Amino acid sequence: MLTIARRCVPFTPYDRDLASAVVALVSAAGVFLPEHEPFPTEDPGDITYRLIPGSTEASSLRIAHHHYDHGEADADPNIVFPIDTLRELAGEGFIGGVNDNNFSYGFTTRLRELYETTFPEIADKVERSKAKLVLLTAGCPETCHRSIANLAREIEARGIPTLIISASPAATESVRPPRAMTWDGTAIGRVVGRAGDRAFHRKVVRAALEMFTHDTPPGRVVTKQIR
Repeated sequence: MLTIARRCVPFTPYDRDLASAVVALVSAAGVFLPEHEPFPTEDPGDITYRLIPGSTEASSLRIAHHHYDHGEADADPNIVFPIDTLRELAGEGFIGGVNDNNFSYGFTTRLRELYETTFPEIADKVERSKAKLVLLTAGCPETCHRSIANLAREIEARGIPTLIISASPAATESVRPPRAMTWDGTAIGRVVGRAGDRAFHRKVVRAALEMFTHDTPPGRVVTKQIR
């Protein structure tokens, strides 16, 4: 588990072309595949996670999470777990590809176990993968957004640049993540836009990925205007 003091922000610069970068997606939105065991939907939850292959179509994903309204995301899981969007951007040559394995976990109040056991394991697997960048999202407005920021810090400390697309910027910023972005109009349960609006989803995810190549303030959440 990362033990850096909160006032210190782990930060790994990225000085390469996005077109050569394999991107991993990591989320606390509770997504899983039909063949997986669903996440528990009663407190305290659990500390398990699910592997989501990079070839997964968002339409095949399911969501089990009892601390945010995922009704719209049930119809289009891409709005909380934008794997279709990443694959489209890879097809356009904007990024190099989507990581073979991506990661999802659900809600839990067993935070010490999550931070000490699950997060180092996920970070180890990301570190050993082809991923050069990691994009992160979350479900519920408080616990999930704070936990995913802690996971971003854990991964960043391994030397892999991370960025959170946040729908709860105050909770995200309280943990001082390496990089984070929000946009005017975002909401819990639709991190990258409304269900079905694929063109807008691309704008949000592109804006997030472009932050890897720009100077960004560590420990802060940057607000973007996206039209």
